[in-house]
Amino acid sequence: MLALKKKSVKSAFEALIPKIMEEGTEMITEDGQKCKEIMNTIIEINDPSDKSISEKYPLGERAVKSYTEQLLHGSAATFVYDYHERIFEYPNDKKELKNDQIEYIVNKLKEQINSRRAVAITWNPYIDQTVKDVPCLQIVQFLVRDNKLYQTVLFRSNDAFLAFHANAIGLIALGEMVAEKLGIELVKYTHHSVSMHVYFERDSDALKKF
Repeated sequence: MLALKKKSVKSAFEALIPKIMEEGTEMITEDGQKCKEIMNTIIEINDPSDKSISEKYPLGERAVKSYTEQLLHGSAATFVYDYHERIFEYPNDKKELKNDQIEYIVNKLKEQINSRRAVAITWNPYIDQTVKDVPCLQIVQFLVRDNKLYQTVLFRSNDAFLAFHANAIGLIALGEMVAEKLGIELVKYTHHSVSMHVYFERDSDALKKF
């Protein structure tokens, strides 16, 4: 287990990668790639408004903006899943019915400010148990305490080097959307990955920055 408390996603990213490279356990993934992994990594970001991007993040600002745009507004491309659809248009097994989970979250917190039910999920067993590409992000939950918004996300699996930076900033933007609808401030973002990992062979050249 690894727990990090940092001001920003940038500082968390720059601390996370060396930790995994030094302390991670080598394993071979389901699709045959070598990685170093730390199970149950929890990262607390205490100033989610700081969206600065690390110079060591190989995909840069463009990837962060692209992920954020697709998360909040969707993509024209056709995938087995995309996070916007799963969060804003959660489908039934035949995709005949859709559920806007963010609308539910906002309404729930307006009705009951102390609710612990302001939860959005992405996994759909009717779809995801039988396909190759499945969501890494699983749960997004919000709590309001002392009239401030707290956001927690759970990933079943997270590519620390190529995905975490963009994932976290994009999800914070989602949290800020919820905060704006509630008229309060997002003050803390907590990112939990059951498997946080680095593909040290695939990304060996880019990892030299660390």
